[in-house]
Amino acid sequence: MKKYFLILLAAMFTNTLIAQTPAISTKYTDAEIDELILRFNRSRNWDVRTVDGALAQRFRADFPDARNVEWETNNEVFEVEFYIGHSEFDAYYDKDGNLLMYVQDLLRRELPEIIRNAAQARLPGYRFDDIDKVVKGTRTYFVIEMERGDREYQLVISNDGTILSERRD
Repeated sequence: MKKYFLILLAAMFTNTLIAQTPAISTKYTDAEIDELILRFNRSRNWDVRTVDGALAQRFRADFPDARNVEWETNNEVFEVEFYIGHSEFDAYYDKDGNLLMYVQDLLRRELPEIIRNAAQARLPGYRFDDIDKVVKGTRTYFVIEMERGDREYQLVISNDGTILSERRD
């Protein structure tokens, strides 16, 4: 009976995350999103606030199970940090409520097998340290930090398991 309860619980949790896959706005190209986020990160004049109105409604529609919500803005881009289940998210909206991108922290066991295998094949003997799933524009990719001793690498892997870039930190 306990086994069936755990399977049901896992299925409900998975369905919650799948149901909360919001649509990324197509208003911007990936390069434009990168520029907006770069300006946001460089601004250092973030205004931490509670957001209401259309932007708050859009966020609640995109991520209805979000909790521990915190907003920051440079009045051009709004970053919202929150949790769904055990996962931490960062989502970025423009001032009109268009979802630019979001990043989800993942555990190793949550990585799709094709991504996990690609990372392990590229860096055998390294362990997974930090894993982010990035959804931006029409693309989903994974940013994976791996380490062995004092050696650290960052891999960027596409949804199909192709290594897009790597960098030794």
